[in-house]
Amino acid sequence: MKFRFYQLYFLLSAVLLVVAMCGNVAEIIEPSGATYDVGNFAISKPDGVRSYAVVALGVVLVAATLVNAFGLLVSLFNNFELQKRTSILSMLLITGYYVLLLLFILLLLNDASLAVKMEIMFPFISLVLGVLSFLSARRTEAAILAKATGFRLRD
Repeated sequence: MKFRFYQLYFLLSAVLLVVAMCGNVAEIIEPSGATYDVGNFAISKPDGVRSYAVVALGVVLVAATLVNAFGLLVSLFNNFELQKRTSILSMLLITGYYVLLLLFILLLLNDASLAVKMEIMFPFISLVLGVLSFLSARRTEAAILAKATGFRLRD
């Protein structure tokens, strides 16, 4: 079994998504000074109460992580079509995550300000790694097909 770069991309993407799930992505700061921590599964209010209104963000990240783990598993069998499809599905899920995050932030902000944290960039880096895994799988598939069809018997 040969090591391929798209396997590393799938693995790094899944790890980044797990790290992004565990942290808070933003803080909402009210004009009165109260801060709300916005995570992927819950919003922590200053009085200690947690609201689970944003659990959809975490569900999308869990789905993207599972898709990347499945893509890593499929990459062991050199099924390039399925690898490309899983990377496309992962990219769509991460794009949907950012659309949902934008909607939730716009709904939660009234007169408050927003302070984003570093964990908000991890799904974007995972998105870039998904593009790289798609291109790498496509390139590897083309190289294998070129090698297989390039051989010919001489008369």
